[in-house]
Amino acid sequence: MRPARRTSPRILIFASLAVAMAMRILPLPQGWAPWNPDWILLLLVYWAVAAPDRVGVGTAWLTGLLADALTGRLLGQQALAYSLVIYVGIRFHRRFQIYSMVQQVLAVVLLLGLGLLLILWTRHIRGAASAPEGYWFAALSGGLVWPFVCAVLDGLRRRFGAA
Repeated sequence: MRPARRTSPRILIFASLAVAMAMRILPLPQGWAPWNPDWILLLLVYWAVAAPDRVGVGTAWLTGLLADALTGRLLGQQALAYSLVIYVGIRFHRRFQIYSMVQQVLAVVLLLGLGLLLILWTRHIRGAASAPEGYWFAALSGGLVWPFVCAVLDGLRRRFGAA
């Protein structure tokens, strides 16, 4: 058996966020669009919990600015939401790591819901009426895919000896 190749943790983090950005803009059928989780925020939460020394509020802010440009939203809208959610995630990362998977799923739903609430708040300030139908489904679907995201990224971290 050959030894695992060491990869820079930053490369793995950058590559996973690039994949998340691609998944964020992936077109889905009309009925499925509300269920598309915010993949970028989901991966930022993972990295903030798994490697808080590598992914912080600054990384979340810059990634949010890229996501704003990518999705055509008001510049800074997702940057604000991402940075505040990641601040909370980093603040509680030690507790998060000892949670059972069910507790982690609930925490992720709350964190993603906080992100959606902050985006809704910024939309409201701009004059948008209310949340579209199915707006909160993205937080629920993000929680449902959390165990798979953890399994895949934990496996990649072990395989490449990163983080």
